[in-house]
Amino acid sequence: MLGTLYWAEKLHQWRRSDSFDKTDRADRADRADSIDRNLYSSSPTHSSVPSTPEQRPSISLPRRENERRKSITLESVMTEFHLSKNTLRRMMDDMNKAMDKGLEGGLAKSNIAMLPSFVPHLPDGTERGKYVAMDLGGTNLRVMLMEIVPDETPTATQFNTRIPNWAMHGTAVQLFDFIAKCMAEFLEEKGVAQDGLKVGFTFSYPCEQTSLRSAKLLRWTKGFDASGVEGEDVVRLLEEAIQRHGGIKVEVVALINDTVGTMVAAAHEAKGVCHLGVIIATGTNASYMEHSKKISYGLASASEPYPYDKMIIDTEWGGFGDKGEGEYLKTQYDRIIDARSEHPGVMAFDKLVAGKCMGELVRLVLEKLTNAGILFDGEGSDRLFEPDTFPTKYISEILSDESGSYVNTRQIMGELGIDHHTFQDMLLLREVCTVVSRRSANLGAAAIASVLNRIREPKMIVGVDGSTYKYHPFYHFWVTEKLRDLVDPGLEFQLILTGDGSGKGAALVAAIADKIAKGVPPSTTTHTPDGVNKLLNKQNGIVPPNKRNSRRFVSESLTGQN
Repeated sequence: MLGTLYWAEKLHQWRRSDSFDKTDRADRADRADSIDRNLYSSSPTHSSVPSTPEQRPSISLPRRENERRKSITLESVMTEFHLSKNTLRRMMDDMNKAMDKGLEGGLAKSNIAMLPSFVPHLPDGTERGKYVAMDLGGTNLRVMLMEIVPDETPTATQFNTRIPNWAMHGTAVQLFDFIAKCMAEFLEEKGVAQDGLKVGFTFSYPCEQTSLRSAKLLRWTKGFDASGVEGEDVVRLLEEAIQRHGGIKVEVVALINDTVGTMVAAAHEAKGVCHLGVIIATGTNASYMEHSKKISYGLASASEPYPYDKMIIDTEWGGFGDKGEGEYLKTQYDRIIDARSEHPGVMAFDKLVAGKCMGELVRLVLEKLTNAGILFDGEGSDRLFEPDTFPTKYISEILSDESGSYVNTRQIMGELGIDHHTFQDMLLLREVCTVVSRRSANLGAAAIASVLNRIREPKMIVGVDGSTYKYHPFYHFWVTEKLRDLVDPGLEFQLILTGDGSGKGAALVAAIADKIAKGVPPSTTTHTPDGVNKLLNKQNGIVPPNKRNSRRFVSESLTGQN
């Protein structure tokens, strides 16, 4: 009992200490560097890491004997993850400069691409009709039929299937013929195959977009390598496949990515108001409405005139730091993860914020503390010391434990093969999960604040989606809390949880494109933020607290989520 009280008090003192809040980030980094200089010296920077896994050095944390000789303390490990307000503001300034350069010259001038979407405005509530959404993301294909009626919640039916390996790794004809076949069968089943419906296509792969319905695939990701697609217009490939299939009458009117869809879907839920769409899931990204006169690079490559004053920009902010400008944000553990990753030095901000790396980050810290004899009496387990054995969902499950119960925590330690744990070990494990995920939330908040300070509207709405954000029990609170520190005085904001940007958002963009083609101007009577406060204050998609405590719920919610 004495040991438990001692560690609880130490954690309390550490989190409340003035020195922790006021210590400069550089000083903490220097102290951490002196604690583990061997690790730093053996970790190559992003610019020097070989490009293939075979060429990369094997990087591992020092074993227990070395750790103990260095007199590592809990504070010395955990303070690496603290980011001062000045550090976050420095990041915001750097990110804003990168965004400006991206608007001017794309990836040639910046690691934040600022890609054009050619979506000129948000839904205004007057959209009406049936629309089709096609969503190709990861290894799954989804076809959705959505009916939109003003002032009513859209109704939708959908079909989901997994892309077979022969289509993922075959030819362009094989892949897009499979997509067209699935869409045709679904629309025939619903009796609308000959209705001439408009299609919005969510294609979440790197593209160079030249109009609302034209985009060339730059490179495959997520396990695809179908030949004959890279460098080609994916909308044209889909339309050719539809023609080969025959039997259905549809028109592909828009191609978007899921981040643009998130912003559009949030705007529809908030009666036409959304200033920023954000995804924090396995990856992170954001989109916002920018003045056309600032989009030099994107409009220079447009395949047709763009007569509108504004356009939704897909920031691709996950690439921030790829040129080394975010090194001051990284810990030794971030450098290990980057060096071991499939693409070292690429998508640096993604690796700091999103859920894909968060679990492994916690595992590396746990390994360090165990080797130092601070955790699990220095014993650990073979599984704990094995990379990628601590999925990010564990963090949400551990932090969802009711106070004093630690049911999820005990079960997770059993899955890790750790049977010799104490109550203070559970406290420390929870603290590591808190500190690591709170840093992610603070960085995400800083990125959001940097865009809100660019937009500078008196009242701004932020639509947020993504499993990391939704299913972590404290993430929303932490982001909101940090935004209050970082958003410029006089600017108000509201975060709303939205969902299904890749489906609902695509159908809504198809509806917008349909109105544009018919010459229907957007309504000027959309609700103001004051008028939607009641809508925004309700729990829009937030997981109820009583369900957050269920490990089964958290695990199922995170499975298959973006």
